[in-house]
Amino acid sequence: MAYISDKHYRTTNAVQGYDSFDPLLVQLHDSVIQYKSKNKDQDSSSELINSVAAILDANLTDSEKALASDVLIGLIQQVERDIRINLSHKLAPRDDLHHSLLNYMAYGTIDIAGPVLEYSPLLTDTDILYIIEATSPNHWRAIANRDCLSERISESLINKGDAKAIHNLLLNESILLEDNLLKMIGVIAPQDEDLAKDYIGYKSLPKNLAVAVYWQVSVAIREKITQQFKVTGEEVDAALEDSVQDFTDTILSSDNMRPSNLMVEIASQYHASGRIKDRLFVDCLRRRQGRFFIALFAKHTDLSFDIIWSMMQQVGGQALAVACRATNISKEHFVSLFLLTRTIARSSQAVTAEELKMAMRYYDGLTYKTARDILKDSIAQ
Repeated sequence: MAYISDKHYRTTNAVQGYDSFDPLLVQLHDSVIQYKSKNKDQDSSSELINSVAAILDANLTDSEKALASDVLIGLIQQVERDIRINLSHKLAPRDDLHHSLLNYMAYGTIDIAGPVLEYSPLLTDTDILYIIEATSPNHWRAIANRDCLSERISESLINKGDAKAIHNLLLNESILLEDNLLKMIGVIAPQDEDLAKDYIGYKSLPKNLAVAVYWQVSVAIREKITQQFKVTGEEVDAALEDSVQDFTDTILSSDNMRPSNLMVEIASQYHASGRIKDRLFVDCLRRRQGRFFIALFAKHTDLSFDIIWSMMQQVGGQALAVACRATNISKEHFVSLFLLTRTIARSSQAVTAEELKMAMRYYDGLTYKTARDILKDSIAQ
């Protein structure tokens, strides 16, 4: 058991010379009175804890164990926080706690529950799964420190998405997380800088999982990935393409039209490398990557996200025609963009044949210079 070596812990089942239960209760009662009357000094606190240990170490019948548990629960509710913590550390590693006392402590406030969740040998996987579902992140973090956690428990903790609990899992030397669990963590880790560092530094993280998060982490962590895993330029490009594939939006609305930071960064990468072409916009919209299209088009035109979103919704397509003509997007690709943006932004209202003709006539009637002047005015707004 992981916590027995500390000097504060004793072995169980040692009979302290008591022949019956009653004297133990009397001793505990006296210790409580002394604890309260002496202003909870160190000596009275120690005597109280020793009286609790004496009861637990005695040979008790089942009914006496149940009664003792009720008494101890009542006691824990009365004493100061430091005594509760001390008692919890004393009781946590024991293998003879009555189930009522064990459950009270495991589901209690974290100062009581923490040591039990971390060190109790009595908690089964089923117990722990119930506790995870019923308690707070602080409880999950304590559980993540347990020795030899099963894959089932680790998966349940990861599904909670708490960065600190996952951090504890990654630092738990008694377990080796399988690749399927590490892949789950890879979805969460980029959202927290410290967790991302722990993830990349994990003892058995495969190279492919490190590369998979490359574009979702900070520049500093990318450098660490490159150095630690000897990542090539080709692998970086492949990771970029894989990241882009995850940008699909099933529905766009004014509430969720803004691109994520990752979308904006990748759009900047595409722009810097000269990869933003007419065809890219069309392919992006055909994959229903509406927010990524907005990020790309903003980088291509210098228009704001809000203006592009309004442009995507506009009946007639005049604003989109101006932006396309001013940036040398061909008529063929303009037509595709007009139809696809409307499908994504206003799926309930189909483009009519007359509206499409009007959009094409407007595009044809614009000169490059006129379109550039209008676009500059729009950018300046």
